Amino acid sequence: MAESRGAFRSQFLQTVCQVGAEPALKAEVSRAHPGLRFAYSRPGFVTFRTVSGNDELTDTFQPGWVFARECSLNFGKVRSAQELVEQARRLRGDQPWKWVLHLFERDRHAPGEEPLGYDGTVLERAFREQLGQVPGWSEVFEERDQARAGEPVLSCVGVEEGEWWVGVHRQGPGHSPFPGGRYPVSMPEDSPSRAYLKLEEVLAWSGAPVRRGDTAVEIGSAPGGASYALLRRGVNVVGIDPGAMSPRVLEFRQEPWFAHIQRPVAEVPREELPESVEWLLLDMNVEPRISIFAVDRLATRLDDTLLGLVLTVKLNQWKFAAELPGWLEHVRAMGMVRVKAVQLATHRREICIFGLTRRGKTRFVNA
Repeated sequence: MAESRGAFRSQFLQTVCQVGAEPALKAEVSRAHPGLRFAYSRPGFVTFRTVSGNDELTDTFQPGWVFARECSLNFGKVRSAQELVEQARRLRGDQPWKWVLHLFERDRHAPGEEPLGYDGTVLERAFREQLGQVPGWSEVFEERDQARAGEPVLSCVGVEEGEWWVGVHRQGPGHSPFPGGRYPVSMPEDSPSRAYLKLEEVLAWSGAPVRRGDTAVEIGSAPGGASYALLRRGVNVVGIDPGAMSPRVLEFRQEPWFAHIQRPVAEVPREELPESVEWLLLDMNVEPRISIFAVDRLATRLDDTLLGLVLTVKLNQWKFAAELPGWLEHVRAMGMVRVKAVQLATHRREICIFGLTRRGKTRFVNA
């Protein structure tokens, strides 16, 4: 099956997503790829197949779906680490390269709804221990699990105990380099909120060319998790929020500095903001239309210096996901030329829309 590195075909796809996002993912796939239809699902895990029995997908398929954190061609299931090694050998054939292994469990709970003491890696740890005892496992798998561009990835998803689904994809822009699309981000103990994690993951996913000395305006900044992440990167921050900011953020008074405008964004004129603003961020617990309007109002007034925006859109109802294509068009109409959206592992019922201006794209290319 593998005549050369990455020559794989299948009628089936397996995807992982946030628990609860399955209907949004199904609808997204239906809109973007009418040649695929839903096949099987468990919470946090959804499979699809081609409509025509004669059609096959290749491992170069780069869907970039918003609600799928990882997507791979499906090649059946295994029950043990021994079976996984055997399957990896069969798929690779006599080729000399090694697989990058993405081994992880599907989400069992939505973010923030995990039971007290919940550990979502119990099955994974046991499986890895088994794998280390299989003779010759290191001959087929790399020791690292972060994939590089163009590398073949074997994705092994724990759906139930003793039920591991095996997928294959070639690493590219439509795939996370990390198992299950979970970026290895940790939060400092003194962070004001988990917004720190969300922003760090978004910056890693987007490759946003944020530099020390830049200035960012964050709408909905309280209590300051995302602001703290930017400040630690050397970015000056203006936080716009009627709520109180954490003292940990307010203590930044010199380079980098933090300034708090403790009023609703609708009451903040352009003249009250720094002359040069490179980044505009928003994370407000309001309906998407209100969020996008708030960003639009300021973005048009920051056009002379703006490089890009990071917009966190709350999906208070999953049905709002159907409006995503319109939101992306609205952001493009604001002058953004590199626009994309994603639901990352640290997101709750929300997504991120990221965009760069032409000026920001130039910095991105030259970074």
